Amino acid sequence: MEKLNIKDFEEEVVFNPADAFDECLINPDEEISRPPIAISIGFKYEELVPLVTFGNFCCIVGASKSMKSFLKSAFLACAIGGQSQSYFPEIKGHDIAGKYVIDIDTEQGKYHVQRVVKRVNTMVGKIYQGYKGLALRPKTPKERVAFIEWILTESEFSGKIAILSIDGVADLIEDVNDLKTSNEITQKLMTWSNDYNIAIITILHKNFDSAKPTGHLGSAVLKKAETTVFVNKEDAIVTVTAKYSRNIPFDDFTFTVNEKGIPHELDKPF
Repeated sequence: MEKLNIKDFEEEVVFNPADAFDECLINPDEEISRPPIAISIGFKYEELVPLVTFGNFCCIVGASKSMKSFLKSAFLACAIGGQSQSYFPEIKGHDIAGKYVIDIDTEQGKYHVQRVVKRVNTMVGKIYQGYKGLALRPKTPKERVAFIEWILTESEFSGKIAILSIDGVADLIEDVNDLKTSNEITQKLMTWSNDYNIAIITILHKNFDSAKPTGHLGSAVLKKAETTVFVNKEDAIVTVTAKYSRNIPFDDFTFTVNEKGIPHELDKPF
């Protein structure tokens, strides 16, 4: 593989507003379809409730060790399908077959990321060849961003990705309290999801002294995400809430993790 040309977020862009006017103008008489759902959670008002649609991104927010990554695994496994609905009956993927699910972990080493990959495949009931787990912990923030852009644009997976998971997005920048880079990486999430028509799942820590996600990055992501999911762990029980959503929010649900390290929804068969 050729060496990646790592650049700062800043790029010189030639932009003519006059050329963009017709593209950006909203016609009130045009029939515009809702973006297709990538992952749904149950039904409301006789409609599927979106967690995230293609062309958008969602975010899981919670305290350290609050089972955020276990919930992410559930979302990815249920998006793939197989036997995963026996653990979370209402979480389903749409138009995923034949496409890739890319799961990037920026925090954990290879041993723990492999456990995540095995967890997803166990929930699915088989090794899904389109599911790729990647451990980017040794890389720098700029290298991680460059790697994601390579995955989306130049890799063998380019143009065939349905879902991109980034656990955690804070490791794509040096400082979550830097307003400029926080806004820039949030813009990256919007651009990546829109330009490549993928659904992105991100994870953020929340502040210890409040319910808000960490730093300027947390504020920026919270404003731009299609759905922001909060997890709250008490003892072995995790409550999942659609805190903010541009769609009908899904109902709260709870889950725990069994003795084999597999998450499952409570009060449902598994």
